[in-house]
Amino acid sequence: MTAAALTITPLFAAILGILYLALAVHVIRGRYQHRLSLGDGGNESFARRIRAHGNFAEYVPLSLLLMAFAELGGSSGVVIYGIGAALVTGRMLHAYALALTDSNMIARRYGMILTFASIVAGIGACLRVSLFS
Repeated sequence: MTAAALTITPLFAAILGILYLALAVHVIRGRYQHRLSLGDGGNESFARRIRAHGNFAEYVPLSLLLMAFAELGGSSGVVIYGIGAALVTGRMLHAYALALTDSNMIARRYGMILTFASIVAGIGACLRVSLFS
């Protein structure tokens, strides 16, 4: 048996890493703008920036782990690209809705739907490779 290599997941990890840094910089700029070192100072717009960054940090690591395990287990490249595309699109929609608009609930809703879909697909792919391979 030859060792499997990750070739698709790192691409999505890099894209998501760039988005993570952009969200972090958005929070840092808000901290300078509002002169806050901790918390949101009761500023709802700034609180949304913080939550967009935090929400990203809460969902992306698990999603990438599921993608990596599925890819290492031999899942189809189409499946891995699909999971990654759904995750990136979902996280971008959610970040846009939460951090850059007053309250675009449609983009936020579809962002979370795509994020959850990528997690469910990752779980399914991991179960398939672990139980049926």
